[in-house]
Amino acid sequence: MRFLKTFSSLLLLSAATAQSPSNCTPTSNDAAVVAFGWSLSSYLDQFYSQKPLNNSFLNSAPNSAKAEYVFNFQGIQRINLLSVRAAQILASRIPNVTPPGCNFTFPASPDGQTFVQNALKVERTAAGAFVGLAAYTKTPDVSFLMSRLGAERAAVASYLAAQQMATEFPANSTSLIPAYSPQHVLRSGNQPGNLGQFLHGCLRAPQSPCGLPLGIGPLGGSFGPTSASITTMPTPTPI
Repeated sequence: MRFLKTFSSLLLLSAATAQSPSNCTPTSNDAAVVAFGWSLSSYLDQFYSQKPLNNSFLNSAPNSAKAEYVFNFQGIQRINLLSVRAAQILASRIPNVTPPGCNFTFPASPDGQTFVQNALKVERTAAGAFVGLAAYTKTPDVSFLMSRLGAERAAVASYLAAQQMATEFPANSTSLIPAYSPQHVLRSGNQPGNLGQFLHGCLRAPQSPCGLPLGIGPLGGSFGPTSASITTMPTPTPI
């Protein structure tokens, strides 16, 4: 009986080992992806900590009477802490992840109105950046966190947009949520998705896992020339 128990245990152990996905072991590029996402989360945390987000400062913000900015920004700051912590926990399981240590700067926000406007731009950029980062890893737990962080920032961006725009979801839209490659995020400029002028060369873009640049279209993306085939516009559905 003891032999049968031992043999059964060995069979279970062998089965578990056989099912263990060896190709899911994090690589040095995964470390670079996590480091980028961790630093970007730290940037967002610092962005919301740079100003006194109280009623006096936010009084000039759009729709301030109904937006409940103070309470929602408190919740967003909590999200920021959770995001940084999630990246930190994942980084602890992956060798050679560089922790954040950057001297960031931020878009000038002299009053509540410009702060909320800048927050929307930053959140949209961050959402697209996390979506792009998910394409640079082949490790499920890394892509899972990047996707989750992207969804979190997209939700915050939608809240901010609802206070500033009459139509956040136009009926004639031809694209899914914007996505940005790490290289695009690191560029300085005024194009959507650019943050380089505020990051000051502190972040490093991970390498392409396929050795080719990431092509991003309105409906999808891929590495290499096949990305062009994914940029086709959707066919309207008859009503």
